[in-house]
Amino acid sequence: MTEGKASSGEETSPSGVSFSGNVRKNDGNIEISISPDCMSATAVLYPPIGDGAPLSPNYAAELLARMGIVHGVFWDDLTERILDANIERHIIRDVVVARGTAPVSEHPEHIVVEDRFKPGFRPIDQNEPSVDWKTISPYVIVKKGEPIGTIIERQDGVPGTDILDRSLPYGKDQFQAWSLGKNVERQDNEIVATTEGRVNLDGAKISIDEILLIKSDVDYRIGHIMFPGDVIIEGGVGAGFKIYAGGSISIKKTMDAFDVSAKKDLICTQGIIGKEQAFVRVGGNLKAKFVENAKVAIRGDAEIAGSLVGTKLYTLGKLSMGDKGRIVGGEIFATHGVICGWIGGSTRPLTLINVGMDFTMQQKLDQANNALRELSTKLARLESMLKTRAEDGIKRLRDEVLGKVQAMAANIADLSQRVDIDEQAVVEVRNTVYPGTTIAICHIKINVEEPIKKAKFKLDTTANRIVIEH
Repeated sequence: MTEGKASSGEETSPSGVSFSGNVRKNDGNIEISISPDCMSATAVLYPPIGDGAPLSPNYAAELLARMGIVHGVFWDDLTERILDANIERHIIRDVVVARGTAPVSEHPEHIVVEDRFKPGFRPIDQNEPSVDWKTISPYVIVKKGEPIGTIIERQDGVPGTDILDRSLPYGKDQFQAWSLGKNVERQDNEIVATTEGRVNLDGAKISIDEILLIKSDVDYRIGHIMFPGDVIIEGGVGAGFKIYAGGSISIKKTMDAFDVSAKKDLICTQGIIGKEQAFVRVGGNLKAKFVENAKVAIRGDAEIAGSLVGTKLYTLGKLSMGDKGRIVGGEIFATHGVICGWIGGSTRPLTLINVGMDFTMQQKLDQANNALRELSTKLARLESMLKTRAEDGIKRLRDEVLGKVQAMAANIADLSQRVDIDEQAVVEVRNTVYPGTTIAICHIKINVEEPIKKAKFKLDTTANRIVIEH
């Protein structure tokens, strides 16, 4: 910034400092500075000394005009500050006397995507006492109708003006240009999802994927998976990670099952290894190479090519394992039968095979029987108390519990009729059944005491016993 004095008849630099030359020594004075970009001007107000003439708005106006400052002058504020300087008799600095009007950039209509959908690191809430890193996922799932971005309307550019009243050109803003892909649409000034799924910002396209494809293992980089559609995992699944899918799940490597739920099919090309409290739920069919130490519930059929070891497997369909399939330990509920190569082993592991039954009804029946035992115990205690204390309160409670016992007994009778649903179910073993195995068909049991080769276990409904065919 340059400095110079403005006196009568002198030209003043557009940028710099000016002093009025038309004042006496002790008169009030104004020093004005113009910014290098000519977008603002500030002043220092010097009050009169002794009997010097006070500052006046006219004097300020004359000086501003001489410097060419004509746009954006704050006349009201400048007048008040001049009055303050004259009355208080002190120097007032940094008084903004004029400010230019900045140009407004032109920008086209464009989409602004919400920050939560953009890739990249998201800070962790420092107020949280602990962080479960398994819950942090790079995938963002939306529901149908949920907004993804906002459409900003086109805005025309507006020229600016500096304090010397010179026009300033406007610029053109540049924005990410997004196009709409599958499963998204424009609704008024919003971009919304037309289905549930994962938001995919691929290049310059916004879309919703109904299939979640994971090209790696499910580990801390991926976190738990909660997805409304099909999930395809090209790697394996690490221990302790949850997978919930509203469609099918396909896994190419071994899955360390912890908490897995597929509304449709589950395909595990390698196998499933369960640990403590591991539970796998399948709404359709299950296909896996092997299952170890897991609890698996299936609404459809189960196809296990290799082995079932120490596993509780429940299926409302059929368990098919082929000639080489082996069941070792654990418990199997297969409503419509079992086909396998071996059951049990030379070490006589306890292996239970149940067919012909609806395991969901069996579970309800077991729960009802447990509840009936508790109620019966409570009823017996109340009957004993009534023998020594025939009080109305105890009698009312006894009658209430008795009513519950009768209702529960009726419920158990109904459930018992609905448990056994397939008397034609067969257990077919194409190699060997070892001792330590118990086979039940519609609750009729047979314990295997000696090895049995190539046998079919069927229910003889007339004799109410299991027969073995070779």
